[in-house]
Amino acid sequence: MKDEPIVSAMPTISASVSRTAPEGVAQVSAPVPSTKPSLGERLGQWFGRAGRSGGGASKDGKDGKDGKGDGTVVAAPLSARAQSALRRQLMQCLSARLTDSAANDAARDFMARYLAAPAAQQLALLTVVADVCASDGDANTDGKDGKDARRAATGLAGALGSARVRFLKRFNALPDGLPFLVRWRSDMLQYRATLPGLASLEEDLGSLFSTWFDVGLLELRPITWDSPASLLEKLMRYEAVHEISSWADLRNRLDSDRRCYAFFHPRMPREPLIFVEVAFVPEMAADVHSLLDEKAPLEDLRRVRWAIFYSISNTQPGLRGVSFGNFLLKRVIDELHVDFPKLRNFATLSPIPGFNDWLRQLPAAALAEVLGPKRVKLLAQEPSLANEASGAQMMAWLQTSPERKGVQALQRALGESLAAHYLARETVRGQPRDPVARFHLGNGARVERINWHADLSRKGAKQSCGMMVNYRYAPDELDANLQRLIDGEPALGRAVARLL
Repeated sequence: MKDEPIVSAMPTISASVSRTAPEGVAQVSAPVPSTKPSLGERLGQWFGRAGRSGGGASKDGKDGKDGKGDGTVVAAPLSARAQSALRRQLMQCLSARLTDSAANDAARDFMARYLAAPAAQQLALLTVVADVCASDGDANTDGKDGKDARRAATGLAGALGSARVRFLKRFNALPDGLPFLVRWRSDMLQYRATLPGLASLEEDLGSLFSTWFDVGLLELRPITWDSPASLLEKLMRYEAVHEISSWADLRNRLDSDRRCYAFFHPRMPREPLIFVEVAFVPEMAADVHSLLDEKAPLEDLRRVRWAIFYSISNTQPGLRGVSFGNFLLKRVIDELHVDFPKLRNFATLSPIPGFNDWLRQLPAAALAEVLGPKRVKLLAQEPSLANEASGAQMMAWLQTSPERKGVQALQRALGESLAAHYLARETVRGQPRDPVARFHLGNGARVERINWHADLSRKGAKQSCGMMVNYRYAPDELDANLQRLIDGEPALGRAVARLL
């Protein structure tokens, strides 16, 4: 690994140069525990509240918000006097004009109070907010005055909707208001089920975010080893696909034959919203372990034929439903064309996160239908599987490590066939069942290749029996591929089509 600053392209680097970190780097551990903090803890650190969970559970599903480790938050009781004062404050923010300085001061005070509060008090505050901001849709519409009552209810809902939007815009106008609203919506999404009155406010905020985070307002920036340390630490914490285990691991991912790009909002200049990690390789990548190997030699950028997007991570749970990932990849392809005009091949190396859950639920008859008569006949020759094996039994068998090469080949053939069917044929409401497939196929990519034993980590085995998939991005075919998806026939590479 080189000590020099990373530049956009370094064609003079030979493939024989090692990417091993210099002495003193490889042994430095990242300031991130082996168990990654919850999203709430990450956002809490962003707002200077390290150590307090407010937006999600840790890896074991427990964040200890109530001190018992079960992740349950119980609202702290508010006195009648405190509730009354809070209602007056919120009503002032709801009803006053946006230019009203007293209402703006009240919003600023509420924001500071909320951010400084522990989780139990935040839930108490949200409970009052939900009650104040809920629309009245339960007006009595029976009897001869029903029509007038419905009209009044509609007018009230519309008035309250306008007041809620004004309320949210008031916070957005504050200097730190936008990051607060992103954080706040994350909490709203968490508590929406238990506080139904939050639904209208959360939906209004989501609609506003679609405008405030329009892709035309976002800035695409590269992240390099020379980026600020605070940004690099966030990259390590936010990585959601392949955990970054150390500073040496991070440096490997930001080396001269790699790129990392992120979208930023001008109002949140130090907070990446989504980022993608890119590797340059001579062939379409077949496994993630080779891509992340810190001891692998640097690629000669003069001979590189493929750009592989191997990790895409959203960082803000409060922006759920705001779509800018598809624009990110297309913008990055344009940027790479500038640096490497001859580069024409773009693909992902992606997980298949829903495969195991789908396979586990298949009864024996459904599994046999998916495999087809020829593969079922092959499967019957495997003595370790019971006759008429269920999907759960098949999944367990795919995760074994047989010694005989013939059984290994059968595992691979059946596993890849099942994965191809899952990605190409399984749908929910007309869309691909797998969320990653839905994202990439919705961008106009095609399912290019299934890779057996591409991710042998615990996470890879748990998600998809260790399989990964390449989605290929051919810029000239994106629109046609998207139309094929709309027509119910997602674009498939030859290797995948042969598996069906």
